Amino acid sequence: MKIKETEIGILGLLSIVIFIATLLIFGFLNSDFSFINDFVSKLGAKGEPNALWFNLFGFITVGILLFVFGLTYGNLLNDKLLSVLLSLSGLGFAFIAIPIDMELSRIPISKAHIVSACLALAFWLFGLSRLGYNQQLRKGIRNRANYTATILVLAIIGSVIGLWSMPITHRLIFGIILGWTAITSFELILKKRKE
Repeated sequence: MKIKETEIGILGLLSIVIFIATLLIFGFLNSDFSFINDFVSKLGAKGEPNALWFNLFGFITVGILLFVFGLTYGNLLNDKLLSVLLSLSGLGFAFIAIPIDMELSRIPISKAHIVSACLALAFWLFGLSRLGYNQQLRKGIRNRANYTATILVLAIIGSVIGLWSMPITHRLIFGIILGWTAITSFELILKKRKE
């Protein structure tokens, strides 16, 4: 059974809506959480109220949706490597649900959380790279991938040189990834309506 473009777009949008809703709900439920100064991972950290539920919905559910989105989007573009890269990014996102210990960041469980986040980001960037150089794709898809990767790297560089804090960098990374997913999803949904 082949999944339709509209369904792929809906999967992408659903992942975004669930992540934002989960972040807002559990962020407001946790009186110790600062939307500006804390890492998003704090909501699912060891000892935090509702950490299990935040990890289940905010990381595992969203990660599975991103896994399926990446797998099917790559298949839609007839690019198996892209499918693998974007789906592995989704799996990495799901594994961010491994609860970090905000007090002991050097213990194995905390390191596993950090490695999961890094792998999710790395596979996503490799996927964008694959999209960006594939001359068989429309120029708009390639340009969006290249611009998105550039903006993401600039956000990380901004943090490294001290323009903003790491929690802000994390918000920017989430926003850039979810923004790319949203634009790509809307394009898939609207493309079918135009035809």
